[in-house]
Amino acid sequence: MKSSELLNIVLTVILIFVLVRYNVNGTTDEVSQTTVVNSTAVMDSLHTKKSVGKRPFLFPMPVGIIGSYDSVGTPNIMAASWIGIVNSKPMSIGVSLRPSTKTYNNVMRTQAFTVNIANEKLVEYVDWVGHYSGKDIDKFDVLPLTPVRSKLVNAPYVHEFPVVLECRVVRSTELGKHTHFVGEIMDVKVDTAILKKNQKFVDINKLRPIMMGNGSGYFGIGENLGRGGKVYQRLGINPLIESK
Repeated sequence: MKSSELLNIVLTVILIFVLVRYNVNGTTDEVSQTTVVNSTAVMDSLHTKKSVGKRPFLFPMPVGIIGSYDSVGTPNIMAASWIGIVNSKPMSIGVSLRPSTKTYNNVMRTQAFTVNIANEKLVEYVDWVGHYSGKDIDKFDVLPLTPVRSKLVNAPYVHEFPVVLECRVVRSTELGKHTHFVGEIMDVKVDTAILKKNQKFVDINKLRPIMMGNGSGYFGIGENLGRGGKVYQRLGINPLIESK
């Protein structure tokens, strides 16, 4: 074979190799770009929003049993989800009640109420209390629950519930269908069995509170997703902030 023929063969092989490599890289780039585009499209489809109107979509929703006395001193309880901490100093909680409920009239008269927090074992009682009205029956006369008179506010709490907040009304505001009552928390009583070792905080895994899924029934707590003040570090985003 002449040297010129051998050179042509080598050049041809090199040219084919270059063309094949170019096409492969070009295809790879196209695939990569297509993958990115498809991934973005999937993410966009997951975050496509649809208006559903004005709804109380706060997830999850707390469940509290509100304790109060009527005009003759009969203890009453009702289930409420329109509740939440509203201030830290003075420590206060807010609850919204409809004027059509017996509890509304009780709280307006006594200017006091308790918030009783249930655990998973009490979910049937929570649902029962929320289903029947104190206008029709004496709930404590029917249920195996024990009312205890608070020594701090003019309202009863439920002995069997693991956490109790005793509150005196400091403000009430008519909002429309509901009236919002702000109660200063005078004291909190907790079953010792669910307190942490320092005796100052509740162990949520021992409490096992229940919550509402807003139209999906009752739920318990899930897994621990991390400690507050530490979870954000997983983002790896550390902005430079000048000290003042």
